[in-house]
Order: sequence, then structure tokens, then C-alpha cells
Amino acid sequence: MRGFIKSLFILFSVIVIAAALIKYNQPSIERPIQKYPNTNYNEEVGEKLQNTNFTKKIIVALRAAGYYPDSTIGYLIESPNNQVITIPLHNLDKLEKSTESEIQHIVNSIAETNDLQLFIVNVRLIDNSLTTSKNG
Repeated sequence: MRGFIKSLFILFSVIVIAAALIKYNQPSIERPIQKYPNTNYNEEVGEKLQNTNFTKKIIVALRAAGYYPDSTIGYLIESPNNQVITIPLHNLDKLEKSTESEIQHIVNSIAETNDLQLFIVNVRLIDNSLTTSKNG
């Protein structure tokens, strides 16, 4: 009986150790956190944006299409698949889907022409009117 309990204890210990090893040796499903973002890519895109006058081309094209962009266009470059451009627009009451689509098309075509990856376009409406109260 004592040998049976000892064997059962050893078997149980081996199972626990094997389960722990399997659990801790499996590759993580989560994407590892990058301590240092790909600064080489960020710098490369930043240089391309400056060398090609990308911002100026976007502003000129949007104005030609009848929009009033602010000159403070912002960029967030994390990777080739995650490039965001934020375009503040004046003189629009509300943002239509067709407007967003047209601006996305303008930005994409200029990006392709300048050998840049496509951008996710974020359009913000800027209200030019001064805030006044209804009472005077």
C-alpha cells in the first residue's frame, strides 16, 4: 500500500511539473511590446514627407477640391500599416461620408505618387465662429 501511495505521489508530481513546463514554454499569443519603436522607419517617412513637400501638396489639392484645410496637418507614424494623418478643416457644418471618402482618395493618390504608404485619414472640423451666448 505504501508503494502504491508513493507511486501515485510521484506520478502526480510529474504531471504537475509537466503541466507547468508546457504552460510556461508556450509562445505568447500577445504581441510583444516594443520598448523602442521603429525610429528608423519614422525618420525615413519624416524625411520623405519633408523632401516631397507632402503637406503642401495635400493642402493645395484639398483647396483645389473646395475644402479649407488648416495648415497644421498632423502625422502619427507607427509602422507602414499604421500611418495616421489628421486634417483640420474649416467652413464645414458637418462631415459627410462622401467628404471623408473624397479626402481619403486625395491623400492616398498623393501618397502613392510620392512613394509613401497609405494613410488613415482623420478629418477634424474646426469652427471659425466666435462662441457667443444666446442672451447677448
